[in-house]
Amino acid sequence: MKRNPRVGHWILFVFQYAVMSRLVIHPLHAEEDRFDWSGAKELSPGVRYVHFETELPQKMVTNCLQIDSQAPGIKFLSTPRRKGWELGKSETNRQTVRNFIRSSRNTRCKLVAAVNGDAFSPWPAPYQNEDPTDLSGLAITNGEIVSKSTGTPSLLVMKRGTLTFATMSPDDDLSEIETAISGFGWCLVDGQAPASGDERHPRTGFGLSQDARYLFLLTIDGRQPNSIGATTHDLGQLLKMFGAHVGINMDGGGSTTMAWWNHDAAEADKCQLLNIPVGAGRVPTLAQTVAPLVATERANGNNFGIYYLAP
Repeated sequence: MKRNPRVGHWILFVFQYAVMSRLVIHPLHAEEDRFDWSGAKELSPGVRYVHFETELPQKMVTNCLQIDSQAPGIKFLSTPRRKGWELGKSETNRQTVRNFIRSSRNTRCKLVAAVNGDAFSPWPAPYQNEDPTDLSGLAITNGEIVSKSTGTPSLLVMKRGTLTFATMSPDDDLSEIETAISGFGWCLVDGQAPASGDERHPRTGFGLSQDARYLFLLTIDGRQPNSIGATTHDLGQLLKMFGAHVGINMDGGGSTTMAWWNHDAAEADKCQLLNIPVGAGRVPTLAQTVAPLVATERANGNNFGIYYLAP
């Protein structure tokens, strides 16, 4: 099989970091250039998680969730309509990823983990304010349309339980869709990451395996001394390494956030960040290269999470 040299670089990253940090990262299947998820941390039935940091060819901190959509009890949730909803004007209330998780804990949909989703407007705006906003693409929650399609690619969770990635038209029949969330564009198409520009930023990506069983939610930190960020091509390559066949570049930059509900945490608030978001849009200064980086969380117009209902 002909190997993609850039994929080889990512594989090298994983092994280098595993050696340097003694972090347990399991090897790729050599014949497929795929990450082996069998030993990854299980956050709940059907949800696995891995974190690693790389040094070459650039510093990068990556977090990835693998969700088995066929695992009994796995469900998905995205940001619902706001009270006083107006299509195309005032569709959702902005919310940090952690507040999205926290608010779910008082419902039957108790989120295990979540990430940010689609872009929103108006922007720029005060990053921490949980204001009304308009989403950039198709969004559906619990079968209810939150935002119409603008032709950008979407993750579709069908009412029969299957997952697919597709580009929907505004006049398409949406009646069989339970949940939908959209991004900027494709970063992985039929197992190939399209070429992109060289700009490196924090990134959020969604990926789907070729058999449509496994969903991958990935974040790459950026604008930080130990993680400069990634291109959209890099994002697609990483999603492929973790097992995706198609992938979507979601809202990134200061919006990029991944968090989970840690039942074992000693603190009363068990909602914890898995990455270091730069919601304030901070560009690191020299002082921040020697001081611990403090996360700033952005209130996003659209978030997406996984919950588990015992069958």
